[in-house]
Amino acid sequence: MTAATHGPDRSQDAAAELAFSQAIHALSDDDVAGPSLLPGWSRATLIAHVSGNAQAFARAIAGATSGGDTRMYDSREQRNAQIEEYARLHPADLRALSDASAASLVEAWDGLTPEQWSLAFTNGQGNPMPLAGTVKGRTREVWVHLVDLDAGHTFADVPADIADAVLREVWASWTTRGADAGLAIATQAADGAPLTLGAAEAPGVTLVTGSLAAVAGWATGRTREGVTAVSASGPAPLPAAPDWI
Repeated sequence: MTAATHGPDRSQDAAAELAFSQAIHALSDDDVAGPSLLPGWSRATLIAHVSGNAQAFARAIAGATSGGDTRMYDSREQRNAQIEEYARLHPADLRALSDASAASLVEAWDGLTPEQWSLAFTNGQGNPMPLAGTVKGRTREVWVHLVDLDAGHTFADVPADIADAVLREVWASWTTRGADAGLAIATQAADGAPLTLGAAEAPGVTLVTGSLAAVAGWATGRTREGVTAVSASGPAPLPAAPDWI
């Protein structure tokens, strides 16, 4: 998978897609049926979701360029039913579906003209975004779910700028819902500069600290390793991260 000469840089998505494909093909059929890092989701369910996500982005691109339906999914119920359907496939068929779905999205991207990247689509949360956002969205999706496969990859393998973007996206989601109350984060941004999210000095705040990879893993609810918490009175119990989405 190679990026086209116009539009957003897709090299990090290509790297993520390759790593994800290699990971699922290295899993035995029994491993595919085993648990992922997402509570209640098997690896098959996770692979089904990643496959459907690629198809949904391709669908939205087709709708945006044809003047049709720009939504990724008809509804959350349709999305969930599709995941359940795909998860029941034989592991070999599911692996093939994952690869084919990723390839279909690359084909959709390759077909866009420079002007079409600015056309709007409707993302999974119902918000309008330019088609250029499908690259960022897909790239983050695959890197995070590569970790969720629990097949040897961790957030330390995720490119720093992707982990940075995911962390900021999670924090923005929390602040929108007020879920950030009493929390702050201190880490390093992708460029190495100090990054503080929230009012770290405010009374009653628990400050969560760690490397960018570790904090991103904690914030997305994937791991608690490498992360510590402090309050005004000293070391504090590490809180559970609020829900991301």
